[in-house]
Amino acid sequence: MKKPVSQTVLPWLKVNLGKHCLAPLTGTDARALAAAVHTIELYSQCPSTEVISAFALIVRQMQPSTQELAYHAIAHVMDWSDRPRIWNAGGLPVRAACRLCAYEPDFRNAA
Repeated sequence: MKKPVSQTVLPWLKVNLGKHCLAPLTGTDARALAAAVHTIELYSQCPSTEVISAFALIVRQMQPSTQELAYHAIAHVMDWSDRPRIWNAGGLPVRAACRLCAYEPDFRNAA
């Protein structure tokens, strides 16, 4: 049986952002991150503005310094290119210093 995305996202983030990337997570952050990835999984099957709003409300429960993990987790469920579209649709704050994941394509240099 396939594991839930809330169980697979943490190892995925460690591979993509480094083994210490989860250190800043509090209990609340970890629970919100788990809820956020399940919400994105729902959105992948039922794309609606209501689901995006739910995702954004959940992410806002995380510390601002850990919200970047939810941004990257979108790609764990969907695709790398879905991250900015979903993040912006939720009205979530853009972070200029957002790290690149180890295996993501570098869209900044795309023509």
